[in-house]
Amino acid sequence: MTTLINGIMILIPGKKQKALFLGFVSKIFMNTNNNVEYDKDYDMYWLKNKEQYLYMVKKPYFNFSKEKLYKSIERIACQYYIPKKGDVIIDVGAGIGTETLFFDEKTESTGKIYSIEASKSSHQKLVELCNKNGIKISENLNLAITNSNQKLWIEETNNYQVDSVNKESKGLEIDGVTLDSFIEENKIKNIDFLKVNIEGSELQMIEGMKNAIKITKNIAVSCHDFLFDDDRQIKSKVSEFLQSNNFQVSYNHTGHDVVDSWIYGKQI
Repeated sequence: MTTLINGIMILIPGKKQKALFLGFVSKIFMNTNNNVEYDKDYDMYWLKNKEQYLYMVKKPYFNFSKEKLYKSIERIACQYYIPKKGDVIIDVGAGIGTETLFFDEKTESTGKIYSIEASKSSHQKLVELCNKNGIKISENLNLAITNSNQKLWIEETNNYQVDSVNKESKGLEIDGVTLDSFIEENKIKNIDFLKVNIEGSELQMIEGMKNAIKITKNIAVSCHDFLFDDDRQIKSKVSEFLQSNNFQVSYNHTGHDVVDSWIYGKQI
């Protein structure tokens, strides 16, 4: 089916027409609420559920749905805690905003979301997604969370999920801050859920969150040991950090490197 659809796509002239075709196909085979919309300002495509914008992609496809997206988030980042009405959430590594959309819905657009993303291009898509969906409770910040307040750089790739932060002036300059500084500056007294997905900077983050961890109730961290050849032991060190701060820690055992990279903590 996918091969056939891709073949037909080649024959369709114009990006707007391609979006209309894929939206039609997606309605038939995936969900009647699905739609695809071409955004000429970004030269990208929005995958939609009715009038709700799910996320933006460079190459559109038909086999998506809001249900699949939300099930993936609940299976991975929110496996042990699903945000609820009124929650204060900090999303470190918010990416293009898929979890932000999920969090806004689960909190019934109440409480507060701090969506933090280091990549400038991903942050721009995050902001646009919130604008398109009228999300008011998310404060979208282009920052890198690290172990000190300092200037950093980020090397952006075609895959936003593996963009990396460095101190070697490689890439685009960005402000780096500690989580402790962030909560102090924003006068945050309670964190119901802290989600972290920052492509290998997890150890630097925990060095700068000695106070933030004390006000955190639930946490989910993707530990990117699988990105590196050396033995960084990110997962074990983050686990030790959580346990030393009175968290009950849980893990995945699926055999899939990315899924099993996640660890979860609940304040005891």
